[in-house]
Amino acid sequence: MPHFMLFRRRRPLKPHQKLVQFVWPKGGWARALRYYGKRLLRLSGSPHSIASGFAVGVGLAMTPFLGFHYLLCFVAAFLVRGNVLAAVLGTSIGNPLTFPLIWFGTFETGSLILGWFGRRPEPIDFDHLAHKLLTDSWREIWPILEPMLIGAIPIALVLGAVSYVLVYIAAMGFQSSRRERFAVRRRTLHGHHHRH
Repeated sequence: MPHFMLFRRRRPLKPHQKLVQFVWPKGGWARALRYYGKRLLRLSGSPHSIASGFAVGVGLAMTPFLGFHYLLCFVAAFLVRGNVLAAVLGTSIGNPLTFPLIWFGTFETGSLILGWFGRRPEPIDFDHLAHKLLTDSWREIWPILEPMLIGAIPIALVLGAVSYVLVYIAAMGFQSSRRERFAVRRRTLHGHHHRH
Protein backbone atom coordinates (compact mmCIF):
# COMPACT_ATOMS: atom_id res chain seq x y z
CA MET A 1 0.00 0.00 0.00
CA PRO A 2 1.52 3.40 -0.95
CA HIS A 3 2.45 5.43 2.16
CA PHE A 4 0.17 8.36 1.24
CA MET A 5 -2.84 6.05 1.38
CA LEU A 6 -2.30 5.59 5.13
CA PHE A 7 -3.16 9.22 5.79
CA ARG A 8 -6.18 9.46 3.55
CA ARG A 9 -9.72 8.87 4.72
CA ARG A 10 -11.10 5.41 3.89
CA ARG A 11 -14.15 7.19 2.45
CA PRO A 12 -13.79 10.82 1.36
CA LEU A 13 -16.20 13.21 3.06
CA LYS A 14 -19.33 14.15 1.13
CA PRO A 15 -19.92 17.91 0.62
CA HIS A 16 -22.58 18.10 3.35
CA GLN A 17 -20.25 16.26 5.79
CA LYS A 18 -17.49 18.75 4.99
CA LEU A 19 -19.91 21.58 5.75
CA VAL A 20 -20.95 20.00 9.06
CA GLN A 21 -17.29 19.53 10.04
CA PHE A 22 -16.56 23.14 9.10
CA VAL A 23 -19.47 24.51 11.17
CA TRP A 24 -18.83 22.11 14.04
CA PRO A 25 -15.24 20.78 14.06
CA LYS A 26 -14.74 17.19 15.24
CA GLY A 27 -13.38 17.97 18.70
CA GLY A 28 -15.63 21.02 19.14
CA TRP A 29 -14.75 24.69 18.73
CA ALA A 30 -12.57 24.93 21.85
CA ARG A 31 -10.22 22.25 20.55
CA ALA A 32 -10.16 23.74 17.03
CA LEU A 33 -9.30 27.19 18.43
CA ARG A 34 -6.56 25.73 20.65
CA TYR A 35 -5.04 24.01 17.62
CA TYR A 36 -5.30 27.26 15.62
CA GLY A 37 -3.60 29.17 18.46
CA LYS A 38 -0.79 26.62 18.72
CA ARG A 39 -0.15 26.75 15.00
CA LEU A 40 0.11 30.53 15.21
CA LEU A 41 2.42 30.65 18.25
CA ARG A 42 4.73 27.92 16.92
CA LEU A 43 5.58 29.96 13.83
CA SER A 44 9.20 31.03 13.63
CA GLY A 45 9.91 34.73 13.97
CA SER A 46 9.92 37.45 16.58
CA PRO A 47 6.72 38.18 18.55
CA HIS A 48 6.47 41.43 16.54
CA SER A 49 6.64 39.68 13.14
CA ILE A 50 4.05 37.06 14.16
CA ALA A 51 1.72 39.67 15.71
CA SER A 52 2.03 42.18 12.86
CA GLY A 53 1.49 39.45 10.25
CA PHE A 54 -1.62 38.21 12.06
CA ALA A 55 -2.92 41.77 12.54
CA VAL A 56 -2.69 42.67 8.83
CA GLY A 57 -4.41 39.37 7.98
CA VAL A 58 -7.29 40.17 10.34
CA GLY A 59 -7.53 43.72 8.97
CA LEU A 60 -7.65 42.52 5.36
CA ALA A 61 -10.33 39.94 6.20
CA MET A 62 -12.63 42.92 6.89
CA THR A 63 -12.34 44.18 3.29
CA PRO A 64 -14.84 43.06 0.63
CA PHE A 65 -12.09 41.94 -1.80
CA LEU A 66 -13.28 38.34 -2.00
CA GLY A 67 -10.79 36.09 -3.75
CA PHE A 68 -7.94 38.55 -3.21
CA HIS A 69 -7.48 38.29 0.57
CA TYR A 70 -4.55 35.85 0.43
CA LEU A 71 -2.78 37.75 -2.34
CA LEU A 72 -3.18 41.03 -0.43
CA CYS A 73 -1.98 39.50 2.83
CA PHE A 74 1.31 38.39 1.16
CA VAL A 75 1.91 41.98 0.04
CA ALA A 76 0.82 43.54 3.36
CA ALA A 77 2.91 41.10 5.45
CA PHE A 78 5.94 41.93 3.30
CA LEU A 79 5.35 45.69 3.77
CA VAL A 80 5.10 45.49 7.58
CA ARG A 81 7.83 42.82 7.75
CA GLY A 82 5.32 40.47 9.31
CA ASN A 83 5.23 36.69 9.19
CA VAL A 84 3.40 35.64 6.00
CA LEU A 85 1.95 32.44 7.50
CA ALA A 86 0.64 34.44 10.46
CA ALA A 87 -1.01 36.81 7.95
CA VAL A 88 -2.66 33.83 6.21
CA LEU A 89 -3.95 32.55 9.59
CA GLY A 90 -5.23 36.06 10.37
CA THR A 91 -7.02 36.29 7.04
CA SER A 92 -8.87 33.04 7.77
CA ILE A 93 -10.86 35.01 10.39
CA GLY A 94 -12.90 35.90 7.29
CA ASN A 95 -14.70 32.67 6.33
CA PRO A 96 -18.22 31.55 5.36
CA LEU A 97 -19.27 31.65 9.03
CA THR A 98 -18.06 35.19 9.72
CA PHE A 99 -18.58 36.87 6.32
CA PRO A 100 -22.27 37.70 6.97
CA LEU A 101 -21.29 39.56 10.14
CA ILE A 102 -18.28 41.27 8.50
CA TRP A 103 -20.18 42.36 5.37
CA PHE A 104 -23.16 43.66 7.28
CA GLY A 105 -20.96 45.37 9.90
CA THR A 106 -18.76 47.12 7.32
CA PHE A 107 -21.76 48.19 5.20
CA GLU A 108 -23.60 49.66 8.20
CA THR A 109 -20.47 51.40 9.54
CA GLY A 110 -19.66 52.84 6.10
CA SER A 111 -23.27 53.97 5.64
CA LEU A 112 -23.09 55.78 8.97
CA ILE A 113 -19.83 57.54 8.02
CA LEU A 114 -21.17 58.52 4.57
CA GLY A 115 -24.33 59.77 6.32
CA TRP A 116 -22.23 62.38 8.14
CA PHE A 117 -21.39 63.81 4.70
CA GLY A 118 -25.01 63.70 3.56
CA ARG A 119 -24.43 60.70 1.28
CA ARG A 120 -26.07 57.87 3.21
CA PRO A 121 -26.69 54.91 0.83
CA GLU A 122 -30.01 53.09 0.53
CA PRO A 123 -30.50 50.45 3.25
CA ILE A 124 -30.02 46.90 1.97
CA ASP A 125 -30.97 43.50 3.41
CA PHE A 126 -28.23 40.92 3.88
CA ASP A 127 -29.46 38.40 1.25
CA HIS A 128 -29.45 41.12 -1.39
CA LEU A 129 -26.02 42.30 -0.25
CA ALA A 130 -24.47 38.81 -0.36
CA HIS A 131 -26.06 38.01 -3.74
CA LYS A 132 -24.75 41.22 -5.33
CA LEU A 133 -21.27 40.77 -3.82
CA LEU A 134 -20.96 37.23 -5.12
CA THR A 135 -22.52 37.64 -8.57
CA ASP A 136 -22.32 41.21 -9.90
CA SER A 137 -19.32 42.94 -11.47
CA TRP A 138 -17.33 45.48 -9.43
CA ARG A 139 -18.69 48.42 -11.44
CA GLU A 140 -22.28 47.34 -10.77
CA ILE A 141 -21.74 46.87 -7.04
CA TRP A 142 -19.78 50.09 -6.42
CA PRO A 143 -22.77 51.69 -4.54
CA ILE A 144 -22.50 48.73 -2.09
CA LEU A 145 -18.72 48.38 -2.23
CA GLU A 146 -18.02 52.03 -1.37
CA PRO A 147 -19.70 52.01 2.08
CA MET A 148 -18.21 48.55 2.78
CA LEU A 149 -14.70 49.77 2.01
CA ILE A 150 -15.13 52.92 4.10
CA GLY A 151 -16.65 50.92 6.97
CA ALA A 152 -13.87 48.31 6.75
CA ILE A 153 -11.17 50.89 7.60
CA PRO A 154 -12.11 51.68 11.25
CA ILE A 155 -13.13 48.06 11.95
CA ALA A 156 -9.86 46.73 10.46
CA LEU A 157 -7.79 49.25 12.47
CA VAL A 158 -9.50 48.39 15.76
CA LEU A 159 -9.48 44.59 15.28
CA GLY A 160 -5.94 44.71 13.86
CA ALA A 161 -4.64 46.69 16.87
CA VAL A 162 -6.41 44.42 19.40
CA SER A 163 -5.18 41.23 17.71
CA TYR A 164 -1.61 42.63 17.45
CA VAL A 165 -1.47 43.25 21.22
CA LEU A 166 -3.01 39.87 22.13
CA VAL A 167 -0.82 37.85 19.74
CA TYR A 168 2.34 39.80 20.72
CA ILE A 169 1.77 39.05 24.43
CA ALA A 170 0.92 35.38 23.72
CA ALA A 171 3.96 34.92 21.42
CA MET A 172 6.29 36.55 23.99
CA GLY A 173 5.00 34.22 26.72
CA PHE A 174 5.15 31.15 24.50
CA GLN A 175 8.70 31.85 23.28
CA SER A 176 10.11 32.65 26.74
CA SER A 177 8.61 29.50 28.29
CA ARG A 178 10.00 27.49 25.36
CA ARG A 179 13.47 29.02 25.94
CA GLU A 180 13.21 28.12 29.63
CA ARG A 181 12.29 24.53 28.80
CA PHE A 182 15.27 24.25 26.45
CA ALA A 183 17.61 25.74 29.10
CA VAL A 184 16.38 23.27 31.75
CA ARG A 185 16.79 20.37 29.32
CA ARG A 186 20.30 21.53 28.40
CA ARG A 187 21.30 21.85 32.07
CA THR A 188 19.89 18.39 32.81
CA LEU A 189 21.76 16.83 29.88
CA HIS A 190 24.94 18.73 30.79
CA GLY A 191 24.75 17.55 34.45
CA HIS A 192 24.06 13.99 33.34
CA HIS A 193 27.06 14.10 30.96
CA HIS A 194 29.36 15.40 33.74
CA ARG A 195 28.34 12.65 36.15
CA HIS A 196 29.49 10.09 33.58
